[in-house]
Amino acid sequence: MSSELRAGVFGVRRGRSFVRVLQAMDGVSVTAIADMYDERRQTVCADYNVPKGFATLEEMLEEDLDLVVVATPAPQHAEHSIQVLEAGVNVISEIPNLATREEADQLVAAAEKSDALYMCGENCCFWAYVHSLKHLNQRGDMGQIFAAEAEYIHNIPSLRRDEHGNRTWRSPMPPITYLTHSLGPIMWVTGQYPVEVVSLGTKEHYEPDLDDIQVAIFRMTDDSIVRISCSFANSHWGNHRQVFMGTKATFDSGWIGKDEPKFRYAGEREFVVPDNLPLGINFPDAPVTAALGGHGTAEWFMLKAFMKAIREGTPAPIDVYEGIMYSLPGVCAAESAANGGKPVAIPQYQMKRRA
Repeated sequence: MSSELRAGVFGVRRGRSFVRVLQAMDGVSVTAIADMYDERRQTVCADYNVPKGFATLEEMLEEDLDLVVVATPAPQHAEHSIQVLEAGVNVISEIPNLATREEADQLVAAAEKSDALYMCGENCCFWAYVHSLKHLNQRGDMGQIFAAEAEYIHNIPSLRRDEHGNRTWRSPMPPITYLTHSLGPIMWVTGQYPVEVVSLGTKEHYEPDLDDIQVAIFRMTDDSIVRISCSFANSHWGNHRQVFMGTKATFDSGWIGKDEPKFRYAGEREFVVPDNLPLGINFPDAPVTAALGGHGTAEWFMLKAFMKAIREGTPAPIDVYEGIMYSLPGVCAAESAANGGKPVAIPQYQMKRRA
């Protein structure tokens, strides 16, 4: 492996931001992209000085690459990640990283067979407040986190239908299957895994035959509970909100970008900022270029962590087993909602991790 990592990005509608971040980093360059749309591919190559653009993943994988970012439509993430692993190339997958139960087994099989590294690209785990809370929880400041809540409320009619009015891949997708931005950070902070879920939703208020919102309640490995709401058809100002309730302290992010985050120790009246730790999404000491990804500084630090693991030969921060547990619970929650809220057990893939 050369001192400079050679990266490829597959799917440059979403992946354009990854190209932008990677090209601004030291020690890595985007040497190829792939996208089925000629104009999009040519524009990104021109805008970011990418030497080669291809129409297919197969063509791009013929290049000498050290890593590939899979940023195609969500239902194809597992399929394309498996292709990259089978080519022996390190891969970081956009989320959700799977769409079915079967893909969980397929991802594990591909990752275990390959010498390449797999990482689930849950960027919200790299928000500053998530790292602050993990540190505080490990130090004991939170006490026992017995409940957590998260919302991902995003009104995106322009992404649910194309310019011709046809439904896109997002339209039929049960919204709760896109819970990774909510569940991932909760798991990152607490170290707990969802074992059972019940879920309900409403539908047809905005689109015929389609879900408006789905709400899931998870029982975790330590018997704490987590409530997650996901909606992509609504009139809410939304986006993200997360709450961690511990016996010693509580954190509420507020609606990110609209409210101030709040942290308070039990029994105290005043909100505090423990040890001056960042409680927003951005790391204050990050380089200016770290915000190029469009999700604060998250993608910069996520990609940095992945490249560090590649260079040092260490496990990815969110490996295939952990990544499955970020996404598979959404599939299980959708099953519960489709069956009137019937409880659904969640397979424990973290237990399959090899020593």
